[in-house]
Amino acid sequence: MRHLIFTIALFGCLCLSACGPDYVKRFDKPLTYAEAVTNQDINFPFPATSRDIYFGMYADWQAFTMIARFQAPVQDCVRQIDAVIAWDDQIYHRTSSYPRITITNVAPQGAGWLGSAPWFTPETIQHGIYAGQDSSHTPRIWVDTDRGIFYFAEDD
Repeated sequence: MRHLIFTIALFGCLCLSACGPDYVKRFDKPLTYAEAVTNQDINFPFPATSRDIYFGMYADWQAFTMIARFQAPVQDCVRQIDAVIAWDDQIYHRTSSYPRITITNVAPQGAGWLGSAPWFTPETIQHGIYAGQDSSHTPRIWVDTDRGIFYFAEDD
């Protein structure tokens, strides 16, 4: 009996140790537009003028985080807000509209389930625009209008 209990406990520990996230992809070194749009692990609507692209996604049962960052001319970053919201709405079969809010201070956001992502720093924005909503599976978008940097986050 003692041997059976030990075997069951050992099997349970081995099963749990094999558990990990269902999906984790990180691109922590900057990508070009061509590299990002041809990479099968990246699904995000980057504008053709984007550069220095970073992307991360984590999914595990009910835990989810997706973050993205790119640089582009400011007007392209601002225009991309609507494209990203439309892309996100298509994924979740909904129609949303978020006001554009002028921002001068952003609280640190972190990288959610991805842990650390030194490139995801919307808190460095001094003048920008925010659109989105801080709730499950809704986009949060920040555009740094001084430096032409677009940040996206979505989590659950």
